[in-house]
Amino acid sequence: MIRRFFSALAFLTVLPVPGFLKSRSENGMFAGYPAAGLVIGALLAAVGSGAAWIFPPVVSSAVLVGVSLLLTGAIHLDGLADCADAFYSRRDRDAVLRILKDPRIGTMGGAAIGLSLLVRTASFISLPTGVLILALPIASMFSRGAVLAAIRLLPYVRSESGIISASAATAHPRGAGLLVLAAASSLIAVVLLPVPVCAALIALALFWRLSWRKIGGCTGDVLGATIEIAEIVFFLALAAVTKTVVQWGCFFPLLRLLPL
Repeated sequence: MIRRFFSALAFLTVLPVPGFLKSRSENGMFAGYPAAGLVIGALLAAVGSGAAWIFPPVVSSAVLVGVSLLLTGAIHLDGLADCADAFYSRRDRDAVLRILKDPRIGTMGGAAIGLSLLVRTASFISLPTGVLILALPIASMFSRGAVLAAIRLLPYVRSESGIISASAATAHPRGAGLLVLAAASSLIAVVLLPVPVCAALIALALFWRLSWRKIGGCTGDVLGATIEIAEIVFFLALAAVTKTVVQWGCFFPLLRLLPL
């Protein structure tokens, strides 16, 4: 399991991970996604805490968004842009798959990137520092766990090797374990912050349904977009929750106990 965690961390971030720490299984990294997401969120929380201490809210939020892009290499944002171009094109399945594979970004892809960065920055600005710091690991773990559900629910549609091998995680003997990990990470997140997590799950269900209709499954870009959509909707809903009295879940009572 440790090797799978390091494999996931190496794939999901630009952090240097020695080869001997990585899993020898081609699809082994997926089981490490939730734990890697938790570490990514913890690193961003540390950055956010430091930035909030040095800069005013607008600048610290921009710094946090910038560091998150540098840490992940913006690979999930690229997936969101490709899906925006492909799924909005109203082309047939083969054309949509070609657009997903095209490294160039079109108008809708550029708009999706801009909107993603804008919503993230605005949400971070609106959230109290303590709420944001504690929510970052939860959101990051949940979004990476959601990828495991996508892998199990949507067949990988490309025949060549990509983020998933041709056999795919769905054919892996332990593939059912991915769904258990996805459910576990979602359960932890929903106990802490039920409204943001449920809002994100609804958005993901609609996105996965669109992906099914357009291409009959998923690609690496769809999985990357899954992470982006989960986090964007999560923080949007969290911003709404903090402004209202509907502060359900264990997160807010826990927040009051901590000296933040």
